[in-house]
This record gives sequence, structure tokens and C-alpha cells, in this order.
Amino acid sequence: MKDDDLRAERDEPERYPSHSQKRQKNLVLQIALGVFLGGLALWLVQLAATSLMTKLMLGSLTFGG
Repeated sequence: MKDDDLRAERDEPERYPSHSQKRQKNLVLQIALGVFLGGLALWLVQLAATSLMTKLMLGSLTFGG
């Protein structure tokens, strides 16, 4: 028992570089695109609501032609 070599073996270094930086860049781009598209959608909803309220206030909204 005293002569046993109980040292841990070292892992071999990876042959290929990790792709974590590429994934992080991709994630950043996806988040930026989501924020941009979400802001654009909110702006369009606000524009439609403002237009509808303006038409209702002016009384120029006609139902059924």
C-alpha cells in the first residue's frame, strides 16, 4: 500500500480551441437583434394606437363605409 502511486493523471490539452468565444459573439448578436426587433414592434404598436386615438378624437373614423 505504501508503494502505490496515487497521483492524478493530468488531462491532455484540447487539440482544438474551444468555440465559447464564437458562441458568446453569436449570443450577443441574437440579443441585440431581439432588442432591436422588440423596440421596432413596440414603436409600431404605439404608432397604430396613436393613429387610432387621433381618428377617434377627430371623429373621422367611419364604420362600414
